[in-house]
Amino acid sequence: MATCNCKVKPLTVTVAAAKSRRYTVGYLPNKRKPNPSPQMIISGKWLSELGFHIGSHFTINRQAGELVIQLVENN
Repeated sequence: MATCNCKVKPLTVTVAAAKSRRYTVGYLPNKRKPNPSPQMIISGKWLSELGFHIGSHFTINRQAGELVIQLVENN
């Protein structure tokens, strides 16, 4: 019987450092009526790098001065 002389190398995963992004809150056109609603559009390939793929579901929780966006796990 042959002997196995092998070593297992640990798997290392490199994760990019968290990057901040700065956006501006715009408005949703309201057919020239007063008081348009605020609107935020977030897009970019970096979303898929974080697991937010097309068709993914997520939740938005609001806290004092911030929004927390989290993926919903498929069960």
